[in-house]
Amino acid sequence: MTHEPTTRYALAALDMDGTLLNSDHLLTPFTRNALDRAAAAGKVIALCTGRCLSELWQTFREAPGIGYAIGENGGCLYDVKAGRVLHQAIIPEDAARAALEMAVEYDLCVQCFIEGQSWLQYRGEAALAPYHVAEYVPVFDGGSKYDENIVQRALEHGRVEKINLYFADPAQKADYCRRVDGLGLNVVGSLGYGCELSPAGADKAEGLVRLCGLLGIPVADALAVGDGGNDLGLVRAAGLGVAMGNAVDEVKAAADVLTDDCDHDGAARAVLRYMLGEDAQGTGRST
Repeated sequence: MTHEPTTRYALAALDMDGTLLNSDHLLTPFTRNALDRAAAAGKVIALCTGRCLSELWQTFREAPGIGYAIGENGGCLYDVKAGRVLHQAIIPEDAARAALEMAVEYDLCVQCFIEGQSWLQYRGEAALAPYHVAEYVPVFDGGSKYDENIVQRALEHGRVEKINLYFADPAQKADYCRRVDGLGLNVVGSLGYGCELSPAGADKAEGLVRLCGLLGIPVADALAVGDGGNDLGLVRAAGLGVAMGNAVDEVKAAADVLTDDCDHDGAARAVLRYMLGEDAQGTGRST
C-alpha cells in the first residue's frame, strides 16, 4: 500500500473469492472484526461477487457488518438488513435458451441462478474435478441445489439470472465464447476454465455505480478491492481501486494501490487503512 491512511472512503465493494476470503474460502476472525468495526463507524460494506444470494447467506451470518451485496456480477443488489432485493436483472429468455442449447454441445458443467438460488449440474469432487472447480465443492455444497437436468429446468423456468459454465478444455471454452458473442450477453472469465454469462449491462462496475446512486454516495468516495479479471472494471470505476497481492496482472496495473494477498487479510487491511485510517497486520488464519 502506498496511499496514506484516511477515513475518506464511505463504501467498500469487496470481491469474495481470492479477496475477502482466504485460500480455504473462509473469512478470518481478523477480517470479520475489521468489517464489523467499519460498519459500526458508519461505513457501508458491500460484497461484490459473481455469487447469487443462496451462496451468500452463510457469509451474511458470519459478518454482520456486511450491509449490502452486489451479487451476480452486478445483476442483483440486495439490502442485507432490510432483507430485500433492490434490483434484479434477468437474461432475455431467447438469449438464455440459445446459450444453454449451445452449451450442451460441449464437455462442461452448467450452473444457473434462478430466483436467487444456485443450481449446479454435478455434485462432489470426483464429478467436478474434470471441470477444474473441485476445490469449490464446499462453496457449492453450502449454497447450491443439484440437478443433472439443470438445462431443462432453466429452459422451463424461463427467468434465468446468470449462467456459469465450467469447461474441461480451454479450447472448448474459447470456441463457445466466440460463438456466444452475438447474443448480447456480458461474458467474463470465471473459475478454472469457466465463463459467466450475465444480462447486458450487468457487471460489477455498473452494480457499484447503481448502489452508490441508491445510497447517495459519490462513486469517488467508494473503494473497491478485487483480484480477478471480472474485477477489472470494478477497480477502475471506484474512487480508490485496490488490487490484492494475489491479483492478476491486469488488475494490479489498473489499481491505484496494492494490498496484501488473501491469506494475509489484504482486503480487511485496505478497509482499515482507507476507511478507518488505521494500519494493521492481518493474520490470514481462519481460526
